[in-house]
Amino acid sequence: MDSANAASAVSPKKSSSLRQRVVSSVVLVPLVILVVWWSPWSIAVTVAAATLLATRELFAAFAHGGYHPQPRVGAALAFAPVLAAALQPLAPAPLILPAIVLALITSLVAALRRHAESGALADWALTVAGALYIGGLFSYIVLLRQLETPLRSGPLPSLGLASGAAWLFLVLFVTWGQDILAYFVGKYAGHTKMTPGLSPKKTWEGFAGGMAGAIGGGLLAVVLFGVPISLFQGALLGLVGGVVGPLGDLAESFIKRQVGVKDAGHLIPGHGGVLDRIDSLIFNAPVLYYLIVLLVV
Repeated sequence: MDSANAASAVSPKKSSSLRQRVVSSVVLVPLVILVVWWSPWSIAVTVAAATLLATRELFAAFAHGGYHPQPRVGAALAFAPVLAAALQPLAPAPLILPAIVLALITSLVAALRRHAESGALADWALTVAGALYIGGLFSYIVLLRQLETPLRSGPLPSLGLASGAAWLFLVLFVTWGQDILAYFVGKYAGHTKMTPGLSPKKTWEGFAGGMAGAIGGGLLAVVLFGVPISLFQGALLGLVGGVVGPLGDLAESFIKRQVGVKDAGHLIPGHGGVLDRIDSLIFNAPVLYYLIVLLVV
């Protein structure tokens, strides 16, 4: 088959994949916007559900690779920091670190009964690492929604947009902007492979496009949502997110390559599983949260 015919043969599949991505995004994005706008509790419930789904996907991938994590223990460990973040407004001191400490101690004590089993220690370590990778990092989405800072005047703040929602939208805009432009620039103009041994489809051209999208998302969020930072600071948040987000994507690629799976799941047509959809966000959320706190709070 010549190259022209080969391209013609694969193009319907690529077109179908792109169509699925677009349709899924059209359905999911308005739902995400509604959940973010509604209340901190709607975000907490959504993050908890996504955490449990993503943890299930991750542990299934581990099992596919021949490992033996403990799914129920992992789900409980992943849920703990999310619950701690949701209850944070009711407490006088930070709760996430104590929750993680308690989870580590409890899980290791629970593993004592397997002291005579070969591989029990590795199973415990993988269970804890996987749970904290998802639940520990993703819980910062809940903390972002709880941020309270005065917003500047603007069309969306005047409609009753909460400050925490504005900050979370900024992080989402940075992450989405990076993801969208990296995908399209890489797809149609990408030539120079970035990490061929880890993620063959990633290119430096796509990375550059994603960086532009992340910075643009940060700038747009400053204008739309009235967050009390300058355009330069918005661009700075975008710049950081444009680096950290792709690292989250590559981290998941590393895990999938180690266990021999292409996608973490198949729940979202055109996107894979929940973990495939949030891999950049779970890196951006804690990093940008602390940067926002440093800049503003």
